[in-house]
Amino acid sequence: MFQITCSRILFVLSTVMASAMASEPKLEIVAEWNSLPYRIKSESVKKTWESSKLFGKALLHGVKVDGRGNIYVSTSRWGGKEIPATLSKVVRDGDAWVLQAFPSEEMNDVDNPDGLKAVLGFEIDRNDVMWILDQGHIAGAPSGQKDEKLILWDLKTNREIQRYIFSEKDSDKKGSFLNDLAIDNDTGFAYIADSGIFSRPLSGGLIIYDSHANRARRILDKSPFTTNDPNFFFNIDGNAVTKDGPMLTGADGIALSGDKKTLYWTNLTGNTLYSLDTEPLRDFLTPENEIAGSVREVCTLPSNTDGITSDRDGNLYMTALTLNGIMRRDAKTGAITRYVYHREMSWPDTVGWGPDKSLYVVSNHLNLYVQDDMDFSAPAVSNFRIWRIVDVGESYTKK
Repeated sequence: MFQITCSRILFVLSTVMASAMASEPKLEIVAEWNSLPYRIKSESVKKTWESSKLFGKALLHGVKVDGRGNIYVSTSRWGGKEIPATLSKVVRDGDAWVLQAFPSEEMNDVDNPDGLKAVLGFEIDRNDVMWILDQGHIAGAPSGQKDEKLILWDLKTNREIQRYIFSEKDSDKKGSFLNDLAIDNDTGFAYIADSGIFSRPLSGGLIIYDSHANRARRILDKSPFTTNDPNFFFNIDGNAVTKDGPMLTGADGIALSGDKKTLYWTNLTGNTLYSLDTEPLRDFLTPENEIAGSVREVCTLPSNTDGITSDRDGNLYMTALTLNGIMRRDAKTGAITRYVYHREMSWPDTVGWGPDKSLYVVSNHLNLYVQDDMDFSAPAVSNFRIWRIVDVGESYTKK
């Protein structure tokens, strides 16, 4: 039986939010697009993209910022292989921002057996090493044996320094959906959330990766702690997210506490925040039943969440999908407040720290995209935005 550290009661938000709103940090829009513009060098790649039925219909997912302030984004190839890049650097083109394949167009070539197939989650650590999580699946098809991988790329020297190919024991090449990861530079471990969306029942789970030994271990496979909550109803702006039945998604948002001693995660179709101590997870001999028995149900959140991060003091920042903003959990009191809100921050997806004491977040209207209801030409609100929460303090920088 798992341990319960707070009662499963939804927080009464009215009083808390009213006080939080008065001191909300400043929000600004860094970049916005109705349709993602790519800067493409290869004429063949450009021709394939511009002649595709997918042209102009790539979906923005993640955002991360390196130590020099460069912004990177992920655009997984959910639609198909014609999308010119799945990982990009955001660069200037006159007065506009465009996406330039990163690390290169060659690395983003789907026909490159060692290249990137479909990146959703990635992270940039305090040493400016980018941990690139390639989920492998293109348009929902099974991934190849070398496609699901984790690549460590040194941004300072612009070279690959390590690679791990996930085995059949680590992830199901048909059912897995490697979603996001949290990095511990102190121990060299990464913690990965697998949403398991391509199988029924969901094949959700967590993967622990040891970069020193270049090995991994899967835990909580198909566990109640890593699959959807059957009693959770998911609406955005009063509408069900999917028309043909409920969205089912397992382990999704994942983060470490400021001291790296605690791992937190949630399931996208659920609003329970779970946690585990990290020390036994780093010992691959720790029995699975001992791990499952140690899972803590921290609390029930006011909203489900897609992206999670923490600051050095252990406060958690979680995107609030049904509340158009970001929630904050105080490390000392456990209180949940609405940290920022904007009515146009629809489906805040991923968060990332910048070197300027700011927190960046992507909003992407993913609910419209999955329903094929997205207007890529003239929507009422820009489909894709990178927001910056300005100058939130020293304790909020990368750990």
